[in-house]
Amino acid sequence: MYKKLFLSMVLVLFIGGLSISVFGHDASSTLLEDINKDGKVNIQDLVIVSGALGKPGDRTSDKNPDVNRDGVVDILDLVRVANRFGETEQGDNSTYHEIQDNIFDKSCANSACHAPQSNSADLNLSYGQSYQDLVNRIPRNSAAAAAGMKLIDPGNPENSFLLTKLMGSENQDFGSRMPFGMGPIHNGKIDALRTWITAGAPREGKLAGIGDLGVLRDPEEVFNPPPPPAPGEGYQIHLPSFKIEPGTEREVFYATQIKDESGQTIEEDIFINRVEIFYPSGSHHFIVYRLTEEGIANGVPERGIDTSIGVNPEDKFRELDPDDPQVLGNFGIDRLFVVGTQTDDTLFEFPEGVALRLPGNTVFDLNSHYINLLGDETLIGETYVNIYTIPEEEVKYEAIEIFVSNRAINVPPNTTRVAKLTWYVEDELERRGHDPDTELYVFLLTSHMHRHGELFEIFQDSTDDLLHRSIAYDDAPITLFPSPIILSVDDGLSFQCTHNNYDIDEPLQFGLTSEDEMCIIFGYYFIPIEKAGETIK
Repeated sequence: MYKKLFLSMVLVLFIGGLSISVFGHDASSTLLEDINKDGKVNIQDLVIVSGALGKPGDRTSDKNPDVNRDGVVDILDLVRVANRFGETEQGDNSTYHEIQDNIFDKSCANSACHAPQSNSADLNLSYGQSYQDLVNRIPRNSAAAAAGMKLIDPGNPENSFLLTKLMGSENQDFGSRMPFGMGPIHNGKIDALRTWITAGAPREGKLAGIGDLGVLRDPEEVFNPPPPPAPGEGYQIHLPSFKIEPGTEREVFYATQIKDESGQTIEEDIFINRVEIFYPSGSHHFIVYRLTEEGIANGVPERGIDTSIGVNPEDKFRELDPDDPQVLGNFGIDRLFVVGTQTDDTLFEFPEGVALRLPGNTVFDLNSHYINLLGDETLIGETYVNIYTIPEEEVKYEAIEIFVSNRAINVPPNTTRVAKLTWYVEDELERRGHDPDTELYVFLLTSHMHRHGELFEIFQDSTDDLLHRSIAYDDAPITLFPSPIILSVDDGLSFQCTHNNYDIDEPLQFGLTSEDEMCIIFGYYFIPIEKAGETIK
């Protein structure tokens, strides 16, 4: 018999392992134990926690001694600081980072403008330099300098020349609107900058009310489709363009198959070792599923087709109804997860000798969720997926996916709650029919929450070692292990999500919209004693 998973679960499904990279800089800072933000966990952090024992955590503070974010400072927080003693900060997960990633990097920091070598107006807006080049600095523009303005005047957005340049000014002495030659940026980004400057332009910490800047598409942004893989190296599948009206969000499914150079369906198995995913801004997530034989027999690809969704009415889109999601098929029965991302321009690359085996005639169900809640014009969404393959003789092991969802989320108003769940190796081995003494080699873990998620942590069950941590609900880090985590039959992965509910007047629960919550772990493992073709169940 299976052990009972603590709370609830979605069964572990099928596919392969990979490494991942995205364009931009690292956003993986999650060192919550460095409470005073001096870059290192030390005795000063222990003193802060000790002085706050028994008190509620300060969820609005950059220096919150409630390390595990369970709402109270207690011995558990002391233990966490002690266990990370001596560790140093890595990366950046602040609001400043979000502004850097989605405004400066995207619209300003390029070699022709505000980045080396040009550094136009003596301004370098590259990551790591932009803060000191902007905050409290006098503008090169003589009219702005004479008016007493600063590029960023902390606490005073109206006196911040950067904001003026991005909004445009009727004062011709202030020069052209920025970004130069690229069109204006989204009003939601302007509002985020204003909120950040009003709060004092902090370099560290997350500010409430900023939201996910990654789903905001600038009005004149142009998406250039990527070229497909070279002949013989792989295939391209495409989720066609579809419409998202202003003030709405839309989640769609679109069934498709890969085709060979002559446009024919592939008959033999393929072995995937690399996947590239490209889509324009505005997407909350994109997922590649595969439809099972049962799902196809149940007519899932034909359910709920709406010809008004696609830009081309001949494209057969189906829209998810959050109140009745089973209409489009049951997860784990009609469709199985393949790969997914929350970041555009994403590359997944499998470890050497590890590949994903799929039938060449697999029916893929492409799932795209776009958000246009702050837009005033119809948004167009689409996605391109490049699938690269290798010969079967190069495959040593087939990797298998871990995908588990804790649906037992219930956070009353004005509270913080922690939802916990454990995935057991014993259950996984029995379900897939592996040898009961088999060890699983886990080499990638990541997580998924929505905007009320404060903290996601994954631990090795037998050791309590922290394997993955995310405090960025909108762009969770991908944790890759240079040496795989080896899990024996009596081991597992324990994970927990901390959600807050301080802005709505009803309980926060699991759901599919951006205003509901989720707590999902996924990752990949392989079994080194099993050759290609022996692990698929």
